[in-house]
Amino acid sequence: MTVLDFVRMVRVNAKYLLIGTLVGALLGFGYSLLQPKVYASSATGYVTVGESTGIGDVISGSSAAKDKASSYLALVSSGPVADEIVKQNPNIGMSAEEIKGHLTASLEGDSALMKVQATASSPEAAQTLANTSLSATAKVVNDLEGSTTVRVVPLDDATLPGAPSSPNTKLNVLAGALAGLVLVFAAIFLRKAIDVRVRTRDDVAKATKTGVLGTLPETEQLSEKNLLTNQDDHTSQEAIRQLRTNLRFVNVDNPPKSVLVTSSEPGEGKSTVSTSLARSLAESGQPTILIDADLRRPTIGKKFNIDAKIGLTQVLAGQVELAEAVRQYEDSQLFLLPAGRIPPNPSELLGSDKMRQLVKELSSEFMVIVDVPPLLPVTDASLLSSAVDGVILVATVGKTRKEHLEEAANMLNKVGAALIGVVINRTPLKGLGNSYYGFGYAGYYGGYSSYYGEDASKSSKKKRGSKRATRNK
Repeated sequence: MTVLDFVRMVRVNAKYLLIGTLVGALLGFGYSLLQPKVYASSATGYVTVGESTGIGDVISGSSAAKDKASSYLALVSSGPVADEIVKQNPNIGMSAEEIKGHLTASLEGDSALMKVQATASSPEAAQTLANTSLSATAKVVNDLEGSTTVRVVPLDDATLPGAPSSPNTKLNVLAGALAGLVLVFAAIFLRKAIDVRVRTRDDVAKATKTGVLGTLPETEQLSEKNLLTNQDDHTSQEAIRQLRTNLRFVNVDNPPKSVLVTSSEPGEGKSTVSTSLARSLAESGQPTILIDADLRRPTIGKKFNIDAKIGLTQVLAGQVELAEAVRQYEDSQLFLLPAGRIPPNPSELLGSDKMRQLVKELSSEFMVIVDVPPLLPVTDASLLSSAVDGVILVATVGKTRKEHLEEAANMLNKVGAALIGVVINRTPLKGLGNSYYGFGYAGYYGGYSSYYGEDASKSSKKKRGSKRATRNK
């Protein structure tokens, strides 16, 4: 994964990363609320030996005082000191055993200064513990030493803590947010690692060893109901025009005159692609004929709302002339050859010399677009693929499996077909996938409505209305 891929992935999954971070932060905050509050306070004293009482002596410290101070550290959290603290503060609300676990002591640098830190559930108890611990330690020391030559003298009294030292809410919130972010990243990478469906341009390129010829967005305007009335949808129209342009530049010196459109599995939008491409070619002024060679589940007649009872099968069987079966779509340069009656032997018909001759004959006058069944379920597309100048393979984002797309490309290669490119269908307009998947419709085509403007849309409608009125006359 490149840096650019990572940036795209972060941008596309920004919503989920943000949600994970917020949930983690809230969990960290909730954890802090459930934890008991602990207050900390500290007091400082120094150890003297003999008659020395000067602070300078304490800081420079005699070796005897330092040794004594070091040996007294363990006494601070001992049972005798805890008992003495309870004796001096009977209302402290803690037992001697509890007090032992709430006191720690340390030496301040290379000196005889002792620092005692106390923790408690209230600020008052923490302050009392810290202050009393020094005098209690001195009492226990004198009892052990049997004299008053060794003293623990308080130097800095403990203050009343203003805020709890634990739980550290800020740290818990940050840790929770970081954990949530890491978990979302882990889920994203795991999903990417185990995903077997086509998601990116790279997936298509690796599976088919060819490039992407075009991408069609996921929009209602390309549904069967709206396919023939989507002239105002600039996003889908621009995508189709881009596909048309790319097809023309596949081979500048010898552009394809006949193209077969298929897919690896059913339901991936091959008929939508073939219909859209044929219409776009015809609108550019190029005579185009769309042949419905899907003799198992023909759809072209239904899409264009024409009678498909007479068509390709009758022409191949010699029952009707080609001119009788071909229909012109409105007054455009688009001509249609529906499937006709569904035969019992579709593969034999499509693989016949008559079919090859028909495609060759039509390609001398038209740009021929042939819609055929998917490659993996039946052999129709493989049989006919060598009779055309090129094959367009259709894949659908989130539906087509990588292994199926790879197998379809291998089948075309085995029969010597010219795979000129892949059309990626139903690419996301926005949200998950729009730029990470490398299609970027939201970024590139999102502004077309403002570019063309409302006036342009109205003008387009007026022009079409004028054309209809002229035809009606």
